[in-house]
Amino acid sequence: MRLVAGVAVLACLAACQPTPKQATSDGSDPIVATQPSPTSITMPAEAFDLSWRQLDHYFSQDGRFEARQVNEWMVVTRDGKEFGRFGTAAERVLGADFSPDGHYLAVAHPDTVITYDLTTKQPKALFTPSVESIRFSADSAYLVGREDYQKVRNGRLVVIDVATGKWTASPVPPKIGVSNDPGKYWYSGSFAVFDHGKQVVAAGSDGFLHWAVESQKLTWVPCGCGADTGAVNRAGSLVALVIPDNKLSLWEVAGRREQRVWTLPELPPLNGDYPLRYFGVEPHFTEDGKWLLLDGGEGGQVWSIPDGVPVKILPRGRN
Repeated sequence: MRLVAGVAVLACLAACQPTPKQATSDGSDPIVATQPSPTSITMPAEAFDLSWRQLDHYFSQDGRFEARQVNEWMVVTRDGKEFGRFGTAAERVLGADFSPDGHYLAVAHPDTVITYDLTTKQPKALFTPSVESIRFSADSAYLVGREDYQKVRNGRLVVIDVATGKWTASPVPPKIGVSNDPGKYWYSGSFAVFDHGKQVVAAGSDGFLHWAVESQKLTWVPCGCGADTGAVNRAGSLVALVIPDNKLSLWEVAGRREQRVWTLPELPPLNGDYPLRYFGVEPHFTEDGKWLLLDGGEGGQVWSIPDGVPVKILPRGRN
C-alpha cells in the first residue's frame, strides 16, 4: 500500500511541475537583472529650501510657523505674519523646537523650559533644569536636552514629559577624550529621545552616547574613526559622523554598528594652495529622515539616506 501511495505521489509531483519553456535564441528570453545604484540624484534647489533654513532658524516642520527672539520676547509668526508672543525676561534663549505634530513650541530658557501651545497661544513653564539644544521626540510626547554647557561643561542629559512636566536627568556623563584632538573632550549638541521616552542618543565627535533612561545606564559607542562632528536623526535610529579626511560614517543605533561609509568630495584649497579638510563641518538630517545636509562649502552638500548617493542640485526655476 505504501509503495503504491509513494508511486502515486511521485507521479503527481511529476505531473504537477510546470512544463519547462524552451529557450530561444532570438533575444526574447526573460532576463532578470538588478538595477545598479545611481551615482547621483538630481533635484531642484527649492526641494531643500526649508531644510537649509531650519539650520539657522526655528521653523515648524511645514515651514508655516517661525519663532525668533526679539529683545526679551519670543515672537511667533505664521505665514510671515505675527501669530503670538510671550515674554522670556531673558537676553538669550538656549534653543527652541516645534513639535512634529504642530501643537507646541518648546523654548529652552536659561532657567527652565517653556512650552507654547499653538492652539491656545498660552505659554507654560515646566520648571525643569536649564537645558540647551532642546528637541522633541518624533511622537511629540517628550523633550530632550543637556544642561547648559556654559554652566556645566560635563552636563547631564534631561528628558521631559511634555504632558506632565516631569523630568528625568541622567548620571553625569564621563569625560571622553577625542582621539583626533588630544586634550579635547567629547561634546554633543545633537540629541534624540525615543522609545516612549525610555532611550536617548547624543551624537558628537568620535561616536555617540546611549542613555537607557529607566536603568540610568550610559553607554559610550566609539566609532574609532576620528570623527570631528556628529548628528542623530529625530527618530533616534541613525547617527552620522563626519571624518575630517573626506569621509562620512553612518551608524545604526539599535545594532550599534557602522552601516555605511562614503567618501566626500575634496574641498577647494584655501588661498589656492592649502587643501581644506572637513573639520567643523556638521551633518544635519532632514525632518523626513531621507536626506543628510552637510553645512559647509559653497552651498553645502545633500546626500541620500541610507545609501549615501550625492544629490545634484538644479539651478533655481528648473525642475
